[in-house]
Amino acid sequence: MIVLEGIKKTYENKKGRFEALKTIDLTIKKGEIFGFVGYSGAGKSTLLRLINGLELPSQGTVTIDNKELSDLSKRAIRKERQSIGMIFQHFNLLWSRTVLENIMFPLEIANVTKEKRIKKAKELIELVGLSDKENAYPSQLSGGEKQRVGIARALANDPKVLLSDEATSALDPQTTDEVLKLLEKINKELNVTIILITHEMEVVRKICHRVAVMDSGEIVEEGPVLDVFKQPKHMVTKRFVKQDRKMDKKEMQEAMEELQVLYPEGDMVQILFQGSSVNLPIITEVSRETGVDINIIQGSIQSTHEVSVGTLVVQVLGAREKRQKALELFRSYPVEVEVLLNAK
Repeated sequence: MIVLEGIKKTYENKKGRFEALKTIDLTIKKGEIFGFVGYSGAGKSTLLRLINGLELPSQGTVTIDNKELSDLSKRAIRKERQSIGMIFQHFNLLWSRTVLENIMFPLEIANVTKEKRIKKAKELIELVGLSDKENAYPSQLSGGEKQRVGIARALANDPKVLLSDEATSALDPQTTDEVLKLLEKINKELNVTIILITHEMEVVRKICHRVAVMDSGEIVEEGPVLDVFKQPKHMVTKRFVKQDRKMDKKEMQEAMEELQVLYPEGDMVQILFQGSSVNLPIITEVSRETGVDINIIQGSIQSTHEVSVGTLVVQVLGAREKRQKALELFRSYPVEVEVLLNAK
């Protein structure tokens, strides 16, 4: 669907040359939700401008549906851009136009007849759940409603690709979830390929199939969201995952050291659950079967696009032989087990 080969993007200014992107190679499949995550200055927005044809790479090729953008004329690129919808962080709505008129605007530019424009806009208003806001103006809408209008407008020309540039970063958590569910619905019902640009790992985790982590103009890690989330390799990825899990390493370390003083015969163990194993009564069964006591120190559960993932840090208390049997029993379940600290 979208193929990036040997992409480099260099800008020149009075201070010299700045390499915004450095040798990007990536393929995004048709119908998937793909996320680019990175901190400010990582190169995410530059990459987005290359995908929608607003800029051309200094080196390499961008191919969409077997069309290489650099081979197209400016007119052909503008036409190709009509098949790429764009959702913005700050909505970019026309404040003097109603919801209906905002959604009709791209169709007006494309010279679609008024009758067809109205019909299409009304269908999209229904799709994004704003049937009662058709004649409202942007100033009368909440942030989430404005973004729904932005999404409907981006779908007006039946795009094959939908680009989302930090579309949820200005929204509260509940509204963010609502917008993400809407994007997931659009992806399933319309089979639109969605590319999300974000600095929030939570957004990627909730709806993306695959993710590329960017840093200083490079993709430092890429793969299925569940794999990247479970076993982050690059330092930047680990930082994002840690922030998403909301687990304070320093506080957890202090808690473990304190418990180890109180209960020196205990092992500190981290257990990673996923999928159906999240719902298994593993702690109860291990304690009952082996006779150990288990202190729960810290835990969390997050949902990815595919499955739920849970992390639990516990202290296993008891005689060495019982603790060893408990660890063996833990490992017999479909979970990942890591001993963080052994008993003194």
